[in-house]
Amino acid sequence: MNIENGTHYVENIFNEIEPHQVPVTGCEFEECKFLGCNLSELSFIECRFVDCEFSSCNLNLIKLSRTKFFETHFSESKITGVNWTLLDWKSYMLSSPISFENCDLSFSIFSSLDLREMSIRNCRAHDVDFSESDLSGSDFYLTDFKESNFSRSKLNKCSFAESINYDINPLECSIEGAQFSSPEVLTLLRPFKIKIDYD
Repeated sequence: MNIENGTHYVENIFNEIEPHQVPVTGCEFEECKFLGCNLSELSFIECRFVDCEFSSCNLNLIKLSRTKFFETHFSESKITGVNWTLLDWKSYMLSSPISFENCDLSFSIFSSLDLREMSIRNCRAHDVDFSESDLSGSDFYLTDFKESNFSRSKLNKCSFAESINYDINPLECSIEGAQFSSPEVLTLLRPFKIKIDYD
């Protein structure tokens, strides 16, 4: 099954599709499932995804110009190199419209966005830009944040339980009520340039 521009899809299952490298424009997907699809480098222009699920998909380098997501879940998928700031973020409510589980989000950009209550669980998130974003109340359980940027972000009441490799400066980020696991929580002391005795 291929995707036709300008079409409204409801409860469709897209199984292992690999569309041609042309933009998908003006489509609406409602309660649809994308299973094992290769959408790498595909452009979605002015599309809407409502209550959709992406599972075991290749979404590397997708382009999301003026596209909207509502309550869409990504699992077991590769979603690297995506600039999420290109979405149409107008009219979103307080909670984040997207969630990720067991995904690779490396080299993606979420900077300067309101992503309160976002869920990124058990993911690989290397070199991801979260700078100046409001991530309050988000769940980052068991995620690897190697080389990711949280500068000047709001992390109040976030859960970093069992997460690793995050580099968070508590002098420039707000972390009130955030949850961290030992021993990784000791990395929060780096900006203070103090010596820690581990014995």
